[in-house]
Amino acid sequence: PYAMPENPLNTAGEDSVSVVIACRNAAGVIGKCLERLCQPGMENLQIIVADCSSDGTSVLVRDRFPQVQLLHWPEPLSLPELRGRGIAEAGGRIIALIDPYSLVAPDWLEQLRIAHTSHGSVVIGGAVDLYQEESQGILAWAQYLNEYGMFMSPVIEGEIEILPGSNISYKREALFLGEQPRYQDFWKTFVNTRVEEAGGRLWQSPGIKVGLLKPIGFWRFFFSRFSHGRCYAGMRCANSPNAERVARMLSAPLLPFLLQYRWGRRYWVKRRYRGKFLATLPIQLLLFSWWSLGEFVGYMAGPGNSCSKLHF
Repeated sequence: PYAMPENPLNTAGEDSVSVVIACRNAAGVIGKCLERLCQPGMENLQIIVADCSSDGTSVLVRDRFPQVQLLHWPEPLSLPELRGRGIAEAGGRIIALIDPYSLVAPDWLEQLRIAHTSHGSVVIGGAVDLYQEESQGILAWAQYLNEYGMFMSPVIEGEIEILPGSNISYKREALFLGEQPRYQDFWKTFVNTRVEEAGGRLWQSPGIKVGLLKPIGFWRFFFSRFSHGRCYAGMRCANSPNAERVARMLSAPLLPFLLQYRWGRRYWVKRRYRGKFLATLPIQLLLFSWWSLGEFVGYMAGPGNSCSKLHF
């Protein structure tokens, strides 16, 4: 890979922050994402873009945002691979991960620092709101609710069992052992599980907000749900006994309803856009069903090449 330019960072500062953005073919949105991060008030922030695009994303970043540390690989890499390589270059005491589709709020960095200073939790996430929500169509709402609806503002301050991958941050010790990265590939679910197994907590902070601008076509998003489900299940049960794999396979048909209940319950209590939720319910169930089919195949046959297809 090549990296340009080096972005000096005072790693001794307890509030120094590195933000890692992994992307593939995100030229249409990465500019808006980086504009937010490069605004005045974003001092002592190391911005790392880990990219394997073929649509000119790397050229756009290099030309328009010289203060950004760009890592580019010509071969296709999965999102976890890109995130792992980006994290390895991070120098901050706090390491945040967002997507190229994440538009940070003006006080995002300030709120991030406050949260990490105030709480001992090594993993802290925030809210994800749909960008320009009033003007979004029914399919955009369905995709948003299926993926991030439970993280719509307002979110409750406190310990939680799941955090959004598009707005999450870690104290350095969670991702590094000394100067060595703990993980070659970054898988949020499995990293967070290890943090909890070690006695750590996942913390949700309502002040850390991003807007989601994700112009991914519906059918592209739909088919990606299968790959996500299969990859997750295949990795989850990679070393499990056959009896556990069979039990999870048999429970897979119930997953769409269980996931819909879990996601929907957290969204419904917010008392916002309930009409959107009801209008998109059949589409959400379709998306959860396709994910669940992926899990079924993953438990039965392993991940196959599904993990290499995860690009957003």
